[in-house]
Amino acid sequence: MSELQLGLLGIGALVVAGVLIYNKLQEARLKRQSEAAFGSEHDDVLLGSKAPARRTAGSQERIEPTLSPAPAETSAASGTLDAGIDFIATLEASSAVAGETVSAAIVDCAAKPSKAVGWEGYNAQTASWEPLAAAGEYLQVRAGLQLADRNGAASQQDLSDFSAMTQAVAAAMGANCALAEAAAALQRAQQLDALCADVDVQIGLNLIARGGALSGTRIRAFAEAQGFALERDGRFCRRDEAGIELYSLRNTEPPAFSPEGMKTLTTKGLTLLFDVARAPGGIVAFDHFVGFTRALADALSAGIVDDNRRPLDDAALAKIRAQLQALYASMEQQGIPAGSPLALRLFA
Repeated sequence: MSELQLGLLGIGALVVAGVLIYNKLQEARLKRQSEAAFGSEHDDVLLGSKAPARRTAGSQERIEPTLSPAPAETSAASGTLDAGIDFIATLEASSAVAGETVSAAIVDCAAKPSKAVGWEGYNAQTASWEPLAAAGEYLQVRAGLQLADRNGAASQQDLSDFSAMTQAVAAAMGANCALAEAAAALQRAQQLDALCADVDVQIGLNLIARGGALSGTRIRAFAEAQGFALERDGRFCRRDEAGIELYSLRNTEPPAFSPEGMKTLTTKGLTLLFDVARAPGGIVAFDHFVGFTRALADALSAGIVDDNRRPLDDAALAKIRAQLQALYASMEQQGIPAGSPLALRLFA
C-alpha cells in the first residue's frame, strides 16, 4: 500500500475507536444518572429486599391512557387447582393406581373441553396434591376445568365434555367420580368472565423524542441500570424475583431491540406497557411504572404522550390511577389479586 492509503486507514481506525469510546462514556453517564434518579436506601417494594366488548383469542385491550375494559399459588397441601376458578372432579379408587395408567386414560379420552383442564394426584407421603407423575401411585386423583379465561366463560358443553372425560378416566382407574355442582360452576364462570372483561387492560405510555432521535446506547444503559433485561422477543422487561413481568419497554418503530442493534439504533419513539391483571403489586406497581417512565423521559429529553400523540400530564395519569384502584379492589374482592397465580391463569 502507498503511504496515503496507510494514512487513510489509520485515520479511519482512530475515528471508529473514538465513536466506541464516546458510546461507552455515554452509557456510563446514563447509568450514573439512572442510579441517582432511583437510588434509595429502602427496600424495593416490588422486587423485595433481595435485590391479552367480547374478547377473541389472543385479544387484549389497552389504555391509551384512558381506562376501558383490556394464576397466587395455593399452598402445597391444596395444590394448584382452586374451586374459585376451577370446576373440580374428585376420583377415588379402592387400590392405588399408577400415574402412568391415569395419564394414558386422559390421553385416550375422546371428550376434550375447550377450556384448560388440570390434573393432580394426592401424595399420601407428603399429604399434598401434586402434578400427576408417571411413577407415582394414587388412591385419589382430581381434575379441574378452568371456568374462564381471556377468551370467555366455560359453557354448558364444556362442563359436559369435562364430565365425560373424568367419568372415562375414573372407569379406567376403577374409581368413583364426584363432580362439583354444575349450576354453581356456570354462575361462577359468568362472574369470572365479567371480571376478566373489566380488568383485562394494558396501559401504554409512549415517549417521543423532542428533537433529533433517541439513542439505543442511552436507552439500554438506563433500562439495564433499572433491572431490565433484553429478551428474545426484542423487548426490555423488568421482572420480579419469581420471573413475573412487571412492565416492558419496546421500540415504537421497527426494528425490535437486539443486543448488537442497540449500538447503532436510533428511534423517534418508545412504548412502555403495563399489564394490569398480570403485574404483581397492584397500585404500587403502577406507581413504579409511571415513575420509571417519567425518569426515562427526562434522561432522554422525551415527551410522554398517548397513542394519538397527545401529551399526558399529571392530571391525566392521576385519573388513570384512580380508575385502577377500583379495578384492583374488584380483583381483591374476588380473591384474585393482580399478579397472583390465579390471575396469571385467568389472564394467560
